Amino acid sequence: MEHLNARSAQTGNVPSNVTGLPIVNVWYGGRSIGLYRVNRIDERALVLNHGGISFPVGTQLDIVDFQRLVPNAASSRLSTQVVDNNRSGIRLAW
Repeated sequence: MEHLNARSAQTGNVPSNVTGLPIVNVWYGGRSIGLYRVNRIDERALVLNHGGISFPVGTQLDIVDFQRLVPNAASSRLSTQVVDNNRSGIRLAW
């Protein structure tokens, strides 16, 4: 059984093996899709590693940045759009 030692109101239990890693919770259509690792953060965009689901360009996603990785964000929940999806990752802009 996997130990859980971190908790977020937005994500529920976070597995201990990802605690402290640059991850965000991805939401689509009002449902949590899961945790995705962040490759890079720019001023108005971020690049995620590919996960269990890869989203086509134009997809609207909500990102819950429960670790506050995005500097100067007004909220921990960001409405984003997929602007690129290639082998280096999924690029989201807001």
